[in-house]
Amino acid sequence: MIRIMPGSFDSISRVASTSLTDVIALHVPIVVGRRASAIIDTGVKPMFTQLRALADDAGIGRAGTPGGLQWILHTHSHHDHIGCNAQMQDAFGSLIAGPGYYAAWHEDFEQHYHEFARSCPDLVPDTPELRAEVLDILDQPRPLDVHLSPGDVIDLGGGVQLEAIDARGHMLAELAYLERSTATLFLGDAITGLDWPIFHSHLDVAAYRATLDRLEALMPARKVTAVQAAHYGRMTPAETLALIERARVYIDDVEAGVLSELAGARRVSLEQVWTGVCTSMGRVREFRALNMVRAHLADLEARGLCRLIGRSEYELR
Repeated sequence: MIRIMPGSFDSISRVASTSLTDVIALHVPIVVGRRASAIIDTGVKPMFTQLRALADDAGIGRAGTPGGLQWILHTHSHHDHIGCNAQMQDAFGSLIAGPGYYAAWHEDFEQHYHEFARSCPDLVPDTPELRAEVLDILDQPRPLDVHLSPGDVIDLGGGVQLEAIDARGHMLAELAYLERSTATLFLGDAITGLDWPIFHSHLDVAAYRATLDRLEALMPARKVTAVQAAHYGRMTPAETLALIERARVYIDDVEAGVLSELAGARRVSLEQVWTGVCTSMGRVREFRALNMVRAHLADLEARGLCRLIGRSEYELR
């Protein structure tokens, strides 16, 4: 059940918040400039009324008007971050921008569903329940109008500028946005959920570690004053640094779990590693965990610690 919570705001941003589950929150910020405004991700389909009210309360009109909602800026392309794209674009005439790697996911929700949830179709069946979980929170497909890369800057006027920062790991392409005038850092899922009943998943282990290092270095280098994260809400730099360290431990724990499963037999199937890691770490055995386990096996293989035998069996080197 999705619960809508009141919005909050500071000098240049407004934030709408909802609860996806009893333990998973979702926060969607709108950044306000003199010439234009930008929403960073659009959350899930039921949030539209709340997002529209948040913009109306802040006096944000259509794109092309002073301070209007010119931009829908995406951190990444998962369903809970692009769910209101069509409604928001229809209401405000905004341009949709984000990493181009997953552009097809915005235009073809069937492809989104299969590549996200069924990357191993022999292990994850196509069911009505799974389709509902992935697709019911999306409104309508809308293509990316602009492909963004790290280093790109969106100038909203009045000194408000959003600089795109490389934040890969959770997905193979993801951005964070640093608002330069206030030194506020906006994150999508660059730091994944660490204590959820499910594994939030990361698809590139080395890139996730590098992103954590990058964010840690960014804090003092750019004198970051606050961090607004999609699933954590607003944090101080100190809280963010502590979370980064927890994320490093989490990645190490997952790797240890994968290695433990590999050590348990001469050859182990992907399904056995997936099941064993979920059991040992007390998480739900579902598709995100499978995607993450595959990423860790690929990382271990790249480092020469294990090898793939045939299509889906692994052994330690």
